[in-house]
Amino acid sequence: MRKIVTTTAGCVLALSALTACGSGSDGPDSDCEPAHPDLKTVTNGALTVSTYNFPPFVMLDGTEMSGVEGDILNEIAEMECLNLTVQPLDTGSVIPAAQNRRTDLAAGDWYCTKDRSEVLTLAGPVYGDQIAIISDDGASTFEALQGRTVGTVEGYLWNDELQVIYGSNLKVYPTPAAEYADLQSGRLDAAIDSFGSASYANEQNGGSWKIELAEADPRVGSSNDPGQVCFPMANGNESLLTAINENIISLRESGRLAEIMEENGLDPSAADPGPLNLIG
Repeated sequence: MRKIVTTTAGCVLALSALTACGSGSDGPDSDCEPAHPDLKTVTNGALTVSTYNFPPFVMLDGTEMSGVEGDILNEIAEMECLNLTVQPLDTGSVIPAAQNRRTDLAAGDWYCTKDRSEVLTLAGPVYGDQIAIISDDGASTFEALQGRTVGTVEGYLWNDELQVIYGSNLKVYPTPAAEYADLQSGRLDAAIDSFGSASYANEQNGGSWKIELAEADPRVGSSNDPGQVCFPMANGNESLLTAINENIISLRESGRLAEIMEENGLDPSAADPGPLNLIG
């Protein structure tokens, strides 16, 4: 799923004139020993990330990057004794900036897909973007939503499958904000979204909804095999790819990755997405 979201950032730059917006930290100590020495990055001493504001996956505050992926990348940068430098861009420019080596990688809930793997290197999988049901009564199965009005958002992986299940009872919205507005007003009985996005929306709504991981259903592929999120990179920097992948594994094995998931409103099980499984 590549969510269609309109975002704003404090520093939106044209691809033809990218300059770093800054670093999210004061930099590593002079005696810092990197986990992988002699890494080559776009800017010496920095891990440069192109991204956009997409809570809870990426949250931008000036030159600070937090959220699920912000926390992960801050830890990876620290492991490699690098500054984390953020380049906020419009959504459509994020991946091209990495592909054209203007940044080291792209962040923002980008799925690991076959199409992307043909033109980019994909670091990860980082975590699983699990499908959730949002309702007032805590429904956790797609069967429980039969006969009810259900919402989803344009561009989501599961839309064709939900259309088969719910027919005219399925409403497809241009943005998550529109979907949640109708859920709040009572024009929807339930919404389908990723667990992370749903948790963030619920927090903004005062926590009045119930968010449940959707139980596995053979009719909805993402309920059995959630989409995996990767960090897209330009081809050709194998040492950096190896470093990022090994650091992700270290965060997973130490339990820190699961903690990051939980701290940002995702289910900690999202930290273990299994082997790379390209969509498409």
